[in-house]
Amino acid sequence: MALGAYRPSRSIHAAVLWRELAQWEAAPGVGATMEFCLDGDQPMATVQKTSASSKTQRPTWNGAVPAAATAVVKRIEGFFSAPYDDNGALPGGTWTIGYGSIVDANGHPVSPATPPITEAEAQQWLRRDMEGAARDVKLRVKVALLECEAAALISWTYNLGAGSLGKSTLLTRINANQKADVPGEMRKWIYHEGKPLVGLLRRRWAEAAIFVGLDATNACVRAWKEIDSLNDWPPFA
Repeated sequence: MALGAYRPSRSIHAAVLWRELAQWEAAPGVGATMEFCLDGDQPMATVQKTSASSKTQRPTWNGAVPAAATAVVKRIEGFFSAPYDDNGALPGGTWTIGYGSIVDANGHPVSPATPPITEAEAQQWLRRDMEGAARDVKLRVKVALLECEAAALISWTYNLGAGSLGKSTLLTRINANQKADVPGEMRKWIYHEGKPLVGLLRRRWAEAAIFVGLDATNACVRAWKEIDSLNDWPPFA
């Protein structure tokens, strides 16, 4: 391998090429770029090496409410100035207002008699509720979290409650540092009144996508675009 360039023959096996690529990427001081050529021809492509110092480091969670958590909740819940039943005409709904708040400024459950609120008030109530969900996550999770992981868990807890988090296998997996299992555990929580709902599946996929590093907007857009049935669970990449 020349400094910063590699010229494989036409017959090189793919596995050999990938091994050479991996060795080049890991080795210091062998050039920042690699050119792919065919037996002395002009370069077909150039690959830029990513140095350790330039690789994106995802931030760890500091205990505050991540912006991604608030963004996903606002996008999914939407703003409603007047109280509404979040299950529509179906049984088992909860009276809700603002961005999914179920408790008013005085700590009383939202009801049909709750007065309308402004969007500024809804923002305040949302901040209060998200901070509560963040405290619940911090109290129960015993391992370090990335900010994106915390954002997903806070959104999940905001929707399902601290009680659901506390009794979940999801929490068990996280505290065992089995984070690869988290998306699958999130997927299980799509039932309302014993029935699976596509809307909840979309929400769980968006949260799982955020957990593994997708931005909140992209996660929500993809969830509603790519999930049409209960069998859908697109890859996150």
